[in-house]
Amino acid sequence: MSTVFSRRGLVTGVSAFFLCPQKSFSAEPDKVFYLGWLSSTIGPDPLLDAFRSGLHDLNYVDGRSIQIKARSAQDNADLRTLAGELVRQQVDVLITNGRAATRAAQEATAVIPIVMAPVDDPYEFVASLSRPSGNITGLALQQTEIDTKQIEILKEVVPSLSRLVIFYYYGETYYALESAARALGIEVVWIETKGIGHVESSFAEAIAKKANGILIVNTSALGSACDMIAEMALAHRLPAAGSWLRNNQTELLVTYVADDAHLQRRAAAYVDRLLKGAKPNDLPVEQASQFHLIVNLKVAKKLGVTIPQSALLRANQIID
Repeated sequence: MSTVFSRRGLVTGVSAFFLCPQKSFSAEPDKVFYLGWLSSTIGPDPLLDAFRSGLHDLNYVDGRSIQIKARSAQDNADLRTLAGELVRQQVDVLITNGRAATRAAQEATAVIPIVMAPVDDPYEFVASLSRPSGNITGLALQQTEIDTKQIEILKEVVPSLSRLVIFYYYGETYYALESAARALGIEVVWIETKGIGHVESSFAEAIAKKANGILIVNTSALGSACDMIAEMALAHRLPAAGSWLRNNQTELLVTYVADDAHLQRRAAAYVDRLLKGAKPNDLPVEQASQFHLIVNLKVAKKLGVTIPQSALLRANQIID
């Protein structure tokens, strides 16, 4: 299995709590804690389900010892409005999924603890991973490294890949990917999209620019638009990769993604510590350490692609 390493290195010196699971009990048995969940994912959210499960494992009971106020929006202005609403409701902790949600929460409060769960570039929000300042801590992805790895795997699986269209959520780009692609002899074309309502026009642009491969980045913000992009890619016989793991039926040829369930269990552990009185700047930011490579042989067959044995041996899951 492949492993992604952060460009700034993995955080060291994480407390024993983060290395060994602990049995947890609410510091105030009769108190109900209110948690605000802010996300760009519209509709059913498996990350929220995993977070609830992590809290349950720590003996918190939803509706009794905790109540979660879940809010979601894709528009940045709407996220700021929702963050302000949660702050006015005086939640005990804000949990944010993704960069836009974290930014909205950061703008809304400098007092209520914020747990990033996760964010792709923590250095936008904390000066140091080992000892974050202010009211923000939590979990981080190395998304640029993850997407770079996907380009490498897609090139390995489809050696003829030469013109890669990268679909990205508007306002969020990762230009470091261009140098990685160029080193593999791949030209990159960036195409912005805001969600399902914009996919058809965005995909028409990809076809017009003669793409022979597709990468979808910032998948949590794009949400189910990833499924639509993958379906259209398959219909046009274009190999596609992404970090979208909400639906095993997604027609991606290659998926390389952090283990979301593990990340949400860690997020629950952060919330547990904060509810017991810990300060955010005492809790180091933890980077993703578990990843999954998924290869879809059904899609490969439809595309006429033969997956090399080297990729199959590294895969955590093979869909056939």
